[in-house]
Amino acid sequence: MRRGLACAGLVFVVLLTGCSKQDQGAQQQGVLLRGQYQAMKGWHGTFQVCAHLGQQVYEFTLEGSWTQDGETVLTVMEPDWMAGVTARMTEEESVLEYDGVGMTLGTLNGDGLSPIAAIPTLMDQVAQGYIAQCSWAEEGEETLLELLCRDPEEEPGEGTEYVMWFDPDTFELCMGEVQVAGTTVLTVTSDDFTMEMNNNESTDHADLDGDPSGQSGT
Repeated sequence: MRRGLACAGLVFVVLLTGCSKQDQGAQQQGVLLRGQYQAMKGWHGTFQVCAHLGQQVYEFTLEGSWTQDGETVLTVMEPDWMAGVTARMTEEESVLEYDGVGMTLGTLNGDGLSPIAAIPTLMDQVAQGYIAQCSWAEEGEETLLELLCRDPEEEPGEGTEYVMWFDPDTFELCMGEVQVAGTTVLTVTSDDFTMEMNNNESTDHADLDGDPSGQSGT
């Protein structure tokens, strides 16, 4: 399935509002999705990224993978002038290292979030972040599960927010956005995102705020 990348942002129609039974169904799927991402052994995908950094707009394609006991590896495939640059991130170091010529595009927010690091950050938000909203959304003829993650101490539309859309049956990531102070600074799409699961682990009842004692924002 082919999806286009619009640098101005991805536009969706939210189908459900309020507290209907359908909303509850979306929230239940959100709980299941979180459980799957917490139990995930690894992921792999190709990502089309569009980053807005001040007056500059960068479009590039990344091939990325992550393993539970290893590292995140992200390699630029396109455009040619960046192709082959590889970023590696380990949980212990929490830093990005660039091979070859290196690449500095700038940061997306005041916390130093880089365009490449945004992809593993999106994954972390699904598994551990504060999910402020779960709802259904329509993109073309598809119905997707939409998640909005943000800092619970921030007001809606302030700070950095992460919006993601998933296949509601497979829970595979289809699209994502990073928004800073209400403005979209990065969009990402993937047509081939795949998840590797631990066969003996399940956390389907994990809370949506990443804290077993807390409440989600839905």
